[in-house]
Amino acid sequence: MSNSRKQIAVVGGSFGGINAAYELHRRFGQKAEIVVVSKDRDFTFHPSLPWVILGWRDPRAVQIPIEAPLQRKGIRFVHGEVERLDPNQCEIATNSETFHYDAALIASGAELDYAAIPGLGPHSGHTHSTFTVEEAVRARDALARVMAQESGRIVVGAAPGASCIGPAYELVMMIDTALKRLKKRHRFSLTFLTPEPFIGHFGVGGIGASPRMVQDEFAERSIDTVINAQIVEAQPDRVVLHDGSEYLYDFSLVIPAFRGAAFVRSVAGLANPKGFVTVNRQMASENFPNIFAAGVAIAIPPPRPTPVPVAVPKTGHMTELMARAAARNLAAEFQGGSKVDGLTIPSSCIADAGDTSFYLAADPFLPPRNRVITKKGKWARYLKLMFEKYYLAQIRYDLPPLDFGW
Repeated sequence: MSNSRKQIAVVGGSFGGINAAYELHRRFGQKAEIVVVSKDRDFTFHPSLPWVILGWRDPRAVQIPIEAPLQRKGIRFVHGEVERLDPNQCEIATNSETFHYDAALIASGAELDYAAIPGLGPHSGHTHSTFTVEEAVRARDALARVMAQESGRIVVGAAPGASCIGPAYELVMMIDTALKRLKKRHRFSLTFLTPEPFIGHFGVGGIGASPRMVQDEFAERSIDTVINAQIVEAQPDRVVLHDGSEYLYDFSLVIPAFRGAAFVRSVAGLANPKGFVTVNRQMASENFPNIFAAGVAIAIPPPRPTPVPVAVPKTGHMTELMARAAARNLAAEFQGGSKVDGLTIPSSCIADAGDTSFYLAADPFLPPRNRVITKKGKWARYLKLMFEKYYLAQIRYDLPPLDFGW
């Protein structure tokens, strides 16, 4: 093992990238120069964006700048988008510089594949989304205009191949709650379109009793539901499915499918056909052993095929655990020591419904499982708010991760 200072590149400035960088700093100290490359200057607590859409949260309250916290740790921050990754030369290039790495950790998330469906998305399409602050604010303003009407039609759902369907569940239930508070719920139709084979599938075949819990909740709220929904087009006033059925709307929000980042897709042997990095259980690339990956950027096959494709979600909690495992294993490559399984991990999720909330947890996240928790209550909403506050502080000050009791 060489004693020279290692050059380690981390791509991504969200749940995976920041936690990986902190973990690498703890393990290497001054023995490595760590650089974080991110196209975003701010960390966004994405689980709170549905609250922004309902107007229940100030968007500025769910973001913090990441450059200063990283610099305090001696971690270099590069604001830019990776344009090229060369695993043979061990180089990463942005639009402004190129640098060498001894090891890289990809936590770049994914691209939103709006182009897969004509008319989808808030930029060149007709539907809204919830994956950036800008998207959430645009959706908030559009939803407020519709809810100011005396009646209306609202369609919320997910495209075929979507993985992060949870926010759609939250939004349709929160909209129901908001309309009830306005005494208008009886004059609005709420429709939920999902590619899942049943409500509460979540891309993993369900978590314990959660499918029954969610199905009962939707029934009590009179939310019309279409399963195995294969959206093929979004028009200005309607969503069209593969079977020819159409769902009219005044406001629509549809979760898109993801695909891997362009710089990942361009490297032969690094990713699957969708552009997600294929890794072993130690989170290392199957073909490039000095490249590790975590979070949304990696490929995880679904437990079982479904009639309409549904991808496996990677929650913020799950991404953090994967990133820490990947960083630990990367460090072990140079320093020795044991490695850990970064895929057989637990995950916890809190889904807000406006007037109540759901707490779901599974260990491991993919079935079969050793332990499952499914609970419902208003207390879970306050738990999610507390988690947001703590997590922003955790990113700002590198605090210990919250212990969910696993």
